[in-house]
Amino acid sequence: MNRSPFVRRSLVVAGVATALLLTACGGEDEPVADPDQTVAPFDPDDTVPGSPDATIPADLPEEYEGAVGPVEVIGDPLPYLETDVIEDDPAVGQPAPVVVGLDFEGNPVRIDAAEEGPTMVVFVAHWCPHCNDEIPVLNELRYEGAFPADLNIVGVSTAPRTDGSNFPPGEWLEEKDWQWPVIADGVDTESGTFIAADAYGVSGFPFVTLIDEDGNVAARWSGGREGADFLSAIDTYLGLS
Repeated sequence: MNRSPFVRRSLVVAGVATALLLTACGGEDEPVADPDQTVAPFDPDDTVPGSPDATIPADLPEEYEGAVGPVEVIGDPLPYLETDVIEDDPAVGQPAPVVVGLDFEGNPVRIDAAEEGPTMVVFVAHWCPHCNDEIPVLNELRYEGAFPADLNIVGVSTAPRTDGSNFPPGEWLEEKDWQWPVIADGVDTESGTFIAADAYGVSGFPFVTLIDEDGNVAARWSGGREGADFLSAIDTYLGLS
């Protein structure tokens, strides 16, 4: 399976040491982003209905502005995924945390299957080659109209790296023709974690969680899959086809 486990590494960005949760999911020939690349900062408007009750850390290095966003998590975090066997995952049957965040244009996005119906959450990182391969697989299913009509799909852009390929992630997702809602994951500089990824027990990229209509985890997996595998899992674990 095309994935790599998380590693915790200390980044020194703009002279500030920040421990962030990252994944080693790149190849040796991965291109490096322009170090002078800048992105527009978020301008959250907490008067917009559905905005997260959260802020971006004041100590976040300015290079990351526009690449991460404010994220609010409601509910208990899921355990870290440590198995390839979905039925052995202790998170299955547990309530999935509700996540409230913003997309890269500042619009509120919410992961809340109990309110919005069965949901597939896809965690991706702009620099991860397996994510770059997986998004076209998802797009092909979308072009074919293969996804069930009552399935919600939400992306989470997480673990941004200013020195990684395809930075900034908002532009990358636009170039990859990502058409579903997406949350720009937040970072907790005190704990050194990416907030939504940590809440969902992400163990590698890409990472997918299926949530049933009651808001409970139906399945989780890490690593790339073929289109038929997605449809089979959605049918098996959510009963949607």
